[in-house]
Parts: sequence; C-alpha cells; structure tokens
Amino acid sequence: MDMIWPLSIIMRGLTSTDDNEIKLCLDELRKNHAGTGFMHESFHKDDASKFTRKWFAWANTLFGEFVWKVYRERKQLLS
Repeated sequence: MDMIWPLSIIMRGLTSTDDNEIKLCLDELRKNHAGTGFMHESFHKDDASKFTRKWFAWANTLFGEFVWKVYRERKQLLS
C-alpha cells in the first residue's frame, strides 16, 4: 500500500511522445532513489527512503534504456 514502482514511471517515460511528460518522469526518478543512485522495486509515496529491494536489476536496466533513449532523441531534456 502507498508504494510506487519506478518501473511504471520508466515505462511511462519510454512510451511518451510528450517532452513535458518525459521530463516529469526523469525528474521523479532522479529525486526518488533515496540517495542510493539505484532504482528500487518500489518506494513509499511520502518517503523515498522507505523502499523495497536495494538492488533491482530490472528497474535499473530499464532506467538505463530510458536515459539512453532520451539522450539519443531528446538530449535537451537531460540538462
């Protein structure tokens, strides 16, 4: 309950064609890694330091694909 899956945010960003929505997804992921630099299985909606799975390769791999896609197609959104 009250947990958000970074995978859902990543997939939203990967499938969007709207620059504002893609930027929003990037910003949400950037601010919710709880200082670890990694994507987690899930994080609490009010406190990202409460998360599941310290290392979750699936989310980390898709996050890398998302950033790579943005870099290739919409570099300006990464600044």
